[in-house]
Amino acid sequence: MENLLIYIIKVNTSLILFYLCYKLFFQRDTFWVIRRIYLIVSVLFSFIYPLISVEGWIKKQEPVMTAIASIQLDEFIITPAGGARASIFTLENVLWGVFSLIVMLMFLRICVQLFSIIKRRIKGRKTELQGVPVIRMEEKITPFSFFKWIFINPLLHTHSETAEILAHEQTHARQWHSVDVFIGQIQTILCWFNPAAWLMEREIRHNLEFLADNQVLKSGFEPKNYQYHLLKLTYEPADSKLINQFNVSPIKKRIKMMNSKKTKKAGLIKYALIIPVALTLLWLSSFQQILAGLKNNIGKTTETPLTEVSVSVKDVNAVQKQAAAVATDQQTGKDKKIYEVVETPPEFPGGPDALMKFMSENIKYPAEAVKDKIEGKVILGFVVDDTGKVTDIRVVRSVAPMLDAEAIRVVGFMPSWEPGKQKGIPVNVRFVLPVAFKLSPSAQKNIQEQLEVVGYGEPKTKKEEVVADAMSVAAPDKDGVYDQVDFLPVFPGGDQGLFGWLSQNIRYPAEAQKLAIQGKVLVEYVIDTDGSIKNAKISRSVNEFLDKEALRVINAMPNWTPGKHKDKVVKVRYTLPIQFRLQ
Repeated sequence: MENLLIYIIKVNTSLILFYLCYKLFFQRDTFWVIRRIYLIVSVLFSFIYPLISVEGWIKKQEPVMTAIASIQLDEFIITPAGGARASIFTLENVLWGVFSLIVMLMFLRICVQLFSIIKRRIKGRKTELQGVPVIRMEEKITPFSFFKWIFINPLLHTHSETAEILAHEQTHARQWHSVDVFIGQIQTILCWFNPAAWLMEREIRHNLEFLADNQVLKSGFEPKNYQYHLLKLTYEPADSKLINQFNVSPIKKRIKMMNSKKTKKAGLIKYALIIPVALTLLWLSSFQQILAGLKNNIGKTTETPLTEVSVSVKDVNAVQKQAAAVATDQQTGKDKKIYEVVETPPEFPGGPDALMKFMSENIKYPAEAVKDKIEGKVILGFVVDDTGKVTDIRVVRSVAPMLDAEAIRVVGFMPSWEPGKQKGIPVNVRFVLPVAFKLSPSAQKNIQEQLEVVGYGEPKTKKEEVVADAMSVAAPDKDGVYDQVDFLPVFPGGDQGLFGWLSQNIRYPAEAQKLAIQGKVLVEYVIDTDGSIKNAKISRSVNEFLDKEALRVINAMPNWTPGKHKDKVVKVRYTLPIQFRLQ
């Protein structure tokens, strides 16, 4: 809706600007053909130019691509414009509803008028009058034309008056003036709230009559007799905005224009004004698009998480791949671009499952960290280069030197990936890997007992072997809740079903929007043995409004298919990150 609103604003701003130029510079001259071109081009350009982007001429950039893939729970991002099943009676929805209703009613009126013209065509009799094909009517009507059809009742006019009418209406028909009328009508329907649209449509009609009147006089008819004929026609106008009427108002203005002095050809130069006006509108439109792009990029992180591996002394948790929001590129020391999102993302050999297996088989929980009960999430950044090699490993967020070193060690001897590609060419791609080290109470006790048996004075490698053995034990906490199971719980419809359900049910709190509050809320919850959601709580808070909405939507979830461990249905703990982001 936001993009549509911007489009409507641009269209109507252009119409106002072109109408003001017309009134200031062009309305008094007699270049009716050029004026016709100016008016129609102004309307068409106003509707087309917001769709044209010259941003590529101003700055060259890579196309924005978004890659989304997941194994478990992706981060769910919502915006105020997200599809929430909140109350539809918001001020924005009401205004759009009123706008749409009026547009539909006006379109319906046009359809009724078109039906009325077709009905008259069926009712009338096609014949020739003074050598001109016409639709002869028996009722009392004002002569008018619609595309190639000329409607007239010859019994209401003298022979000379009929000749004037036919010369006038033939001009409308030959020059396809009905097309201009249609364009004017459509722009007033779509921009019904803009006075400039109605005024522009009026000027289009008047100028068409000036063209037809001028053709009558050029055909040799006596000007005063023709003008008296116009004044004499006082019939009710046809009930349609789609036709070209012979006596369209204002008659006084038409007579004044017929008697006006012809404008000198030097006056044509001022019509070149449309070029700088159009170029300025195009530039402003593209400038707005560039600013919007810069604003979006500023709000993005420079690191895009690929996968989150939760490492516990029981086992390594499932790998979670998070979608990136925007493609940005940076420069390395070798002057090679590093992409965060590409058309074809890099892939670990064997895919995400193989990556999870690699991490679980190779990462170890340092014994010193176990002894000192050090936990936390180490975030590593690394680059998969254009050959698939993992390079430029760095700690983005540290927890403790021993945990940092272990995370770097494992990532450092990863096998080569299948490199990412942009436009079919292998490129360097940056990823972020969060590795969460977490100790469960039962595992801590188990490890501590084994460490006491081995003896703390034993070599470090021996202690790490003991820890590795302990990691193979998946045990619940004191409440019987597992962090790792053989078969994970499944939301109805899988991940797509989960995101679809969230998009329909979550909303951005109005209070948070007013205060420009945004951020990532982490919600921890338990999927019980019957699949229901239990013990939902905020594990990382942003603001009470966002926290409350996150809890509300989690607690409203339908039942999942429960998880299983060793063929037994068990309780499983999950954490869902919900990113609230203002556009």
